[in-house]
Order: sequence, then structure tokens, then C-alpha cells
Amino acid sequence: MPSQLSLIYSIGKQYAALILIHFKKSQLPQKAAQLTLSSLLAAVPIITIIISILSFTPTLEAMKEQLFQLIEQHLAPGSSDILLPYLIQFANQTKNLPIAGLIGLLLTALLLLNNFENSVQAIWNIQRARKLREKLLTYWAILTLGPIIFIASLSLFGKLMSIQFGDQDENSLINLLLELGNLTLYFLMLLTLNYLTPNADVSLKWAAIASLFGSIGLHLLNMIFGSFAQFFANYQVIYGAFAAIPIFLIWMQSSWLIVLASICLCSSLHNTNS
Repeated sequence: MPSQLSLIYSIGKQYAALILIHFKKSQLPQKAAQLTLSSLLAAVPIITIIISILSFTPTLEAMKEQLFQLIEQHLAPGSSDILLPYLIQFANQTKNLPIAGLIGLLLTALLLLNNFENSVQAIWNIQRARKLREKLLTYWAILTLGPIIFIASLSLFGKLMSIQFGDQDENSLINLLLELGNLTLYFLMLLTLNYLTPNADVSLKWAAIASLFGSIGLHLLNMIFGSFAQFFANYQVIYGAFAAIPIFLIWMQSSWLIVLASICLCSSLHNTNS
């Protein structure tokens, strides 16, 4: 038994060393900073696309407010209540833009997706790039089908919240499942990114393991920001609405760093097992 434990410890130590080396070589903080800047530029175009898609049918239109409430809960706790209304206002003003301006906004959103894909390929050390047609089809599917799938998941989540049971134990079980809903949402998002973004054969098992660690990291990040909401409020007393900007930037940078770390972990697991 002691020999088995020492063997497991030795293997785990080797795994950790290889993964740490990969993390250092991948330059994750620099990539996260680039994606943070791209996200600031692409925030209004992406919200504009979401609003346009949700305006297609009365059913989706009715769920728009619920969607933005959910986004506000997960978007930089402590600053989202200030920033999100401005982003929605800017997105609504894009209706007055000419065709050239709308094309520019769309290209800005595509630039964010392209920067993210390039970061993933660099972390995986993939030299073979996707064809332009495949890229455009993938990006367009993300920008159009992504919000619709998210809305469908949100609708199912809302139906679960409306379920009431007479048995108190069953209600407690439902509440526990709903509390795990946020973690599940993070996990599914990261699993999609880990499994589909790299231009390589990805094992679903290793992608799921990396996504699990990443989803826990995102959940802890939002818990930390939510716990320090009062601390952020003190800054708002001094700086007013400007206090939301550095808070949002720190949250965005940290979120991208966790996402890229999950992708780096997935790549490291594939490398060490090949």
C-alpha cells in the first residue's frame, strides 16, 4: 500500500511539473490582457447582436429582461449594475448607424472570436489554421445560435424554479440543484470551448476534467467579487461611476485568465498522455 501511494504521488508530481511548465510557456496573462481589450471593444456589438436576435419573436422578446438580469448577476459583481445599462443603451443607439458602421461593429465582434481562437491554437501549439470559410461559419454560428441556445437553457432553468413540491425534502433537493445551476452553466460553456475550439482531436474526458476545474475557478471568482461588493461600494462613494471601470477590468482579466488556464490544462493533459 505505501508503495502504491508513493507511485501515485510520483506520477502526480510529474503531471504537476509538466502542467506548470506548459502554463509558464503559454504566457496566459498576456493573452488574457489581449482578450480583455478585445472584449471591451466587442461588448457593444455582441449585445447588439443578442438584442437583434431576441427581437425576432415575441417569445424571445419576453425573455430579454430575464436574460439581462442573469447576465448582470454574473458580470463583474459590484460593477455590473452600473456598466450593463450603459452597454445596453449604447447597443440600442446602434440602430441609427449606417450600413458601414454596422459592418464595422460586426467585424469587431468577429475580431474577438478570432483573437480567442488564435490564443487557443497557440496554447495547443497548433500550426495548422482553419480555413477562412470554416472560421466565418463557426463565428456566425456562435454569434447567432449561441444566444438562442442560452435562452432555451434559461427557459428550462426558469421552469425548474417554478416547480413546487408538497414535500419539503423534495423542495430542498430542487433548491440544491438550482444552486448548482451556475456551476453547471460554467462547466458547459468551458466544455464547449475546450472541445470545439482547438483545431485538433480532443478527448472529451480530458476536456471535461479541465472544464470542471475552470468552472470551479469561475464560480469562486464571482463569489469573491460578490463578497467584496461592499468594499467596491466604498470606492463608488469616492469615484462615483468611474469606480466600476477598474473593477470590471480586473474581473474581465481574471475571468479570461481562468478560461485560458482551463484550456491550457486540457492541452497539458493531452500532451502528457500522448
